[in-house]
Amino acid sequence: MRKFFSLLKTQLNAQFGFTNALYNLKNDRKAFLRGFGIFIAVLLSAAYFIGFYTFFIYQVYKGASAMNMPHMILTIAAICSGVIVLIFGVFYILGALFLAKDTEFLASLPIQQGSVFMAKFAMVLIGEYPLAFILMLPPVIIYGIGMQKGVLYYILAIICTLFLPFLPLVISSFLSLVLMNVVSRSKRRDLIIIIGSILMVVGLFIAQNYLVSMMPDNPEDFAKALMESSDAIVRFMGRAFPPSVWVTSALSAGGAESALNLLYLVGVSVAAFLIVYLLASFIYQRGATAQLETRKTTGKVRLTYKRSSQIFAIFKNEWLILLRTPIYALNSLMMIFVIPLVMLMPLFGGNFAKDSDMQLLFQLAGSAESQTILMLVLSGFISLFVMINPAVSTTFSREGRNIWILKNIPVKPETQVYAKLLAGYSVSFLAAAAAVITSVITFRIGILTALMILILCGLATIPVNAAGLYVDLIRPKLKWSNPQEAIKQNMNAVLEMLFGFIIISVFAVIAFLLLKLTTNIWYTFGIMVLLLAAVSYLCVMFVGKAAGRAYRNFEA
Repeated sequence: MRKFFSLLKTQLNAQFGFTNALYNLKNDRKAFLRGFGIFIAVLLSAAYFIGFYTFFIYQVYKGASAMNMPHMILTIAAICSGVIVLIFGVFYILGALFLAKDTEFLASLPIQQGSVFMAKFAMVLIGEYPLAFILMLPPVIIYGIGMQKGVLYYILAIICTLFLPFLPLVISSFLSLVLMNVVSRSKRRDLIIIIGSILMVVGLFIAQNYLVSMMPDNPEDFAKALMESSDAIVRFMGRAFPPSVWVTSALSAGGAESALNLLYLVGVSVAAFLIVYLLASFIYQRGATAQLETRKTTGKVRLTYKRSSQIFAIFKNEWLILLRTPIYALNSLMMIFVIPLVMLMPLFGGNFAKDSDMQLLFQLAGSAESQTILMLVLSGFISLFVMINPAVSTTFSREGRNIWILKNIPVKPETQVYAKLLAGYSVSFLAAAAAVITSVITFRIGILTALMILILCGLATIPVNAAGLYVDLIRPKLKWSNPQEAIKQNMNAVLEMLFGFIIISVFAVIAFLLLKLTTNIWYTFGIMVLLLAAVSYLCVMFVGKAAGRAYRNFEA
């Protein structure tokens, strides 16, 4: 165990940079203050989210209390925490266990592969705890104060929160172990990792939504179930994430029932982890070291030289980097598959198809007089999704220590920026195109309307991508030891989403005001296109102008 704790300590230090922070505090106050300022900005952003989330949970608590179901807020929080970890945990586990740059070094140490796996798993688990506590603490406190709970309740709440991300990460680890050992037998390792991970996430997403859709279709049956037991809605909601029922009962039931549900949560989590740990003790190292092996080539390789533009060459290179690095591809390209899946969910039936927002879109699609509103609503909806694009907001951060190459190649900085912007934008455009195609299938909108939506989405995402690229241009994260840090633990991706939300919101307000003046679809479309094109041009030119100065400030 001493080796395990030493390895975990080293991994945490490398992950969160504690030693580097202490060094900067003593020797480089400017760097320390810059990092501390970013930390404060993150805390303020988190405080804003927690305040909004707490207000929402309190409103739900008041409504649930009126129906004699105040403990429902505990279920909601547990489901949110568990489902987020389950769906996105695959990326973290793959990045930490199999795609890290220290895999070769760890394989050479006299440490059992089970201990290496356990240290990596613990590091990912610790990284999930901030989100788990942010989501769980407000409802726990609101419910505890409202129901006048004692000290034992809060102790149980801490224990439940500590074990809440456990089972989802164990499931993600099991799937990742199986995937990587299948990959180790193939010549197309990177391609199988990308496709397999996408299929796993899509499968988990579909399964979770299927469980949610199993809510009773007949309101009378649901009301009858509620009359028979106040826990009926908790059991129905718990189908999205069954451990949430154990957490809710452990904190609200009291007595032997609380102890029994806590035992379920802890026992199932520990048992599942032991099974995966034993599996990892035999097969982890094989899957982890597969990425270090070089592919065997036969025959002669003929080199060909072709003339191409500088922008196209850099554009092509950006895509090759994304596709050759699985952790980059998974995080950058996932929305191309997830957004169409969301748009197709109404076709699967269930409660998702009966949602009031979905019904509104169906009504707009079926009304000839509402095509203008449908065009603007779908354009805004799709744009909000495709703005989540770390491919553009981590463009320069992914260069890492190789940033000196960009500074020395015989290509102007503004040309490089335009090419990188185009590469990142192409990911957003592909996601928008996929979403528009699936919306044609789902809502049966006309081809001409769909083309208008695609043009509006394509133009609206240019300023968003330009803002994300500019943020990463002026403050890239170049010091990282794991590719996951460059794209998953990069504040620039969060800032891009924040700026993107603001930009899309401004355009949404303009579109709303425009509807007050005219509902003619051609006038509305023309005005929005001219406005979006003008703003996009100014943003692209601004980023190009900032390239030269930013390149001079890059530090390798």
